Amino acid sequence: MTKQEAIEQMQKGKKVTHRYFTKDEWIESNLHGTMLFLSGRVHCLPNEFWRDRTDESWNSDWEIFN
Repeated sequence: MTKQEAIEQMQKGKKVTHRYFTKDEWIESNLHGTMLFLSGRVHCLPNEFWRDRTDESWNSDWEIFN
């Protein structure tokens, strides 16, 4: 899925992962979309997370984390 689709899934309460993540890494969002939780351990603001992920490769290859 695309980055935008991944963001929409997180807004619905889903965890998402990317092809660059390890098999046990994901991101999820709080209900308001104001905080991201990385693998349940690291918390950051969405703009902090996306600031370093501007390369075209981050715009696709997202999927729901199982």
